[in-house]
Amino acid sequence: MIIVGSHAIIKPVMKIISWNINALRAHEMVFRNVIQQEKPDVFCLQEIRAREDQLDFRVEGYKSYLNPATLSQYYGTGVLVKNNIHPLSITFDPPVRSHDYEGRIEAIEFEDFFLVNSYWPFSSTKEFLQWRLEWNKLFNDFVQKLQQSKPVVICGDTNMVRGPLDAYDKKYIKKAPCFYPEEHEAFEKFLKEQHLIDSYRYLHPDGTAQSEWPYGKSNIYRKIRQGFRIDHFLVSEDLISQVQSSDVLEQYEGPDHCPISLDIEP
Repeated sequence: MIIVGSHAIIKPVMKIISWNINALRAHEMVFRNVIQQEKPDVFCLQEIRAREDQLDFRVEGYKSYLNPATLSQYYGTGVLVKNNIHPLSITFDPPVRSHDYEGRIEAIEFEDFFLVNSYWPFSSTKEFLQWRLEWNKLFNDFVQKLQQSKPVVICGDTNMVRGPLDAYDKKYIKKAPCFYPEEHEAFEKFLKEQHLIDSYRYLHPDGTAQSEWPYGKSNIYRKIRQGFRIDHFLVSEDLISQVQSSDVLEQYEGPDHCPISLDIEP
């Protein structure tokens, strides 16, 4: 809100939620609960694991843009946008030679910025680490081209633990996926080169929120807070002053991730 003289000018705020849903059909009820409770303007999903013809439900008041993988039981992204909001364009992953299409990227263009929904490769093995590093280069080029016309907001599951505050165990992150030195260096280089800011860490310098937990009976790891923050909103420096909030919505249970949210003045 801006005060001009004795008058208050209320600027519009766009509410964006991002969530690795880990199979949309399997977690339909928790997804519906979050979208009904939070009422975001835009809802970005990762690991939808479904094609549009496999989904037999719709969300009232929203239009959806799905980007499934060739092997639809894996990966894939999706974006739901309120009916009164009209994206200017939508761009999906660039083609990768000799590699199955994985539906990891959706760039939704709005008037003032691109919203990039992304699901980054998980380096569970050295082979997947190599693929992640190759994908990082492709994604860097993709984002760089977008930023030639307007700034970006990147959201999604980055499969990256940035630092000690983002993990329950400081020793663990030094020897596990999501914190291999090669991928950590590539991630930090990406932020620097693309002039991006981790919005949660910017607004919560000492925050210890967690957005992902290992699988366990009765969500035991979530209950004892043995998790990580690997889901992010990365915001162009030019937009960071317009960010009103950036939060991790740990109160919502469901798959192994919880949603994250961003309020921004478009």
